[in-house]
Amino acid sequence: MSTTTFSAILPASLPAIGTIAARAAGLLLLYYATYAVYNLYLAPLAKSPGPRLSAISRLPFLRAHFRGKLHDYFVDLHAQYGPIVRVAPDELTTISPSAWKEIYQRRPALPKDPLALTPPPNGAESLFTAEGHVHSRIRRTFANAFSEKAVREQSRCMESFADLLISRLSRDVVEAGHGDLDIAKYYGYTTLHIMGELCLGESFQSLEGSNELNWIKAFFIGGVFGSLRSSLNQIIAWFFMQMTSKTRQRNFRFGVDMITRRLDKGDLGSGRSDIISPVIGNIIEAKDEATKSKGVTRDELNVNVLSMMLAGSQLATTALAASTYYLLRHSESMKKLKQEIYACFASENDITVASTLGKPYLEAVISETLRMHHPTPSDPKSRVVAAGGQEIAGHWVPGGATISIRALAASNSPSNWVEPEIFQPERWLPATHPLYDSRFEKDEKEVFRPFSTGSRNCMGSRTFLAEARLILARMVWKFELSLVDEEDKDWPDNRAFLAYQPKPLMVRLKERSL
Repeated sequence: MSTTTFSAILPASLPAIGTIAARAAGLLLLYYATYAVYNLYLAPLAKSPGPRLSAISRLPFLRAHFRGKLHDYFVDLHAQYGPIVRVAPDELTTISPSAWKEIYQRRPALPKDPLALTPPPNGAESLFTAEGHVHSRIRRTFANAFSEKAVREQSRCMESFADLLISRLSRDVVEAGHGDLDIAKYYGYTTLHIMGELCLGESFQSLEGSNELNWIKAFFIGGVFGSLRSSLNQIIAWFFMQMTSKTRQRNFRFGVDMITRRLDKGDLGSGRSDIISPVIGNIIEAKDEATKSKGVTRDELNVNVLSMMLAGSQLATTALAASTYYLLRHSESMKKLKQEIYACFASENDITVASTLGKPYLEAVISETLRMHHPTPSDPKSRVVAAGGQEIAGHWVPGGATISIRALAASNSPSNWVEPEIFQPERWLPATHPLYDSRFEKDEKEVFRPFSTGSRNCMGSRTFLAEARLILARMVWKFELSLVDEEDKDWPDNRAFLAYQPKPLMVRLKERSL
């Protein structure tokens, strides 16, 4: 075929297509160049400290997020740039103690960043996603389940499963012929038992056997999905949620069936309390939810109870494992805790939820663990500043910008703490305690809010602390513990998508000679 003939069959518009593509590419390049210049020099956040690349792109943020290292990224940024940092074109983070009040206790409340909220499979609101009247109504409904009285009534449940943990550990050490085991797994079994009973009225038999529930593992998978979703634009996020829909629905239905069985049991009677008991009689119709000051719909009950159970079990597991690790890496701290436990309790049976309350060194160990290794280091708590803007941490933040306090960065910053990189429970002791160290008077303890603050603080904090005190005290009383790898300095270095991912902690157990 001749060149003339070949040319004749080509579309006459082909050269024009190339020209259009080149012009489109040029326009796109011009747009991004203009966008970059605007964000660097003219945008309302242009004077905010932070990396120049973060001022024009979310790529550094996304890279850290998708690697599961967003928490470490913020620690490094604040170490370099100070108490307030621009981490994206329209987003700031802060580690200032005053920010807790300025962001989270402001009236009217600043709305949550909508993209940071992962919708539940049934579309209902939960305490983690609801705003305004809906949040208040749900919180009032569940309030009695987390009161001091409720925790006292729930303590028998916690103590019985702590007994079971100790028995299981002793049995497994004898059967294996050695005491090397993954203590994080056993903590997980125990806290899952406790929260299963408190939320669903039934045990999972994980301490009696070796049951690994796939839908519990799915909590962490769901955390990954939900966490990463907040870093995606709305179109990609929609496709992302559609891809995971079937898995989330299947796990959700399994949990709903258990809630139905618990509701069928009705009231547990006097002296017993769980999370569902106060809700019985307060289940309302969806059509009435806007007019009621208390009560939840059945869909709201489902999503809230399952969220509480999964969070309550898995986050307590991480905190217990971290406490154990830090104590075994810091022998002086373990020695001081042993002295307190041995002096306060004549027998293992004396160690209860009530009796461990107010033990200063035990409580200091837990606080120091939460400071250094909070179970949800990537929880954004992002808020959108109101249209008029406001001053936060001494910095004017314009309306429409997103801002959050990054708790792990705030709790590990030398600007807030004396020797923040070292595990030192003494910083939490009262001045009247013999082990009190005045060096820590300079600590900005106001920045430490492990359970958040204001109307959105964690309702389950009493239950969490009761579990942690009880189980840690029982372990120290019963066993001599050591790390299998005594040189392990990297256990805390872990990936996190909202919560830290499960990680084995290999310890060597030997029953204490009494």
